[in-house]
Amino acid sequence: MDDTLLDLAALPIRLDPHTDRGAWSDILRLAREEGLTVYDAAYLELAIRIRLALASGDRALVKAAERRAVETIAV
Repeated sequence: MDDTLLDLAALPIRLDPHTDRGAWSDILRLAREEGLTVYDAAYLELAIRIRLALASGDRALVKAAERRAVETIAV
């Protein structure tokens, strides 16, 4: 196993059961309202729901997060 996979395996990764139970409609709504890809909207929805800062270098995603009062960390 290379170092990258070892680093990844060491992270405290958790699955989010809420996404499968209903967040998809929220994600799709955010994507439409904010002009984001579904991929980016998924990160935004999660940050909104669990009230954590969003780290991104994507300008559109950062602007959408700011409009939604989500703390952002520029990378």
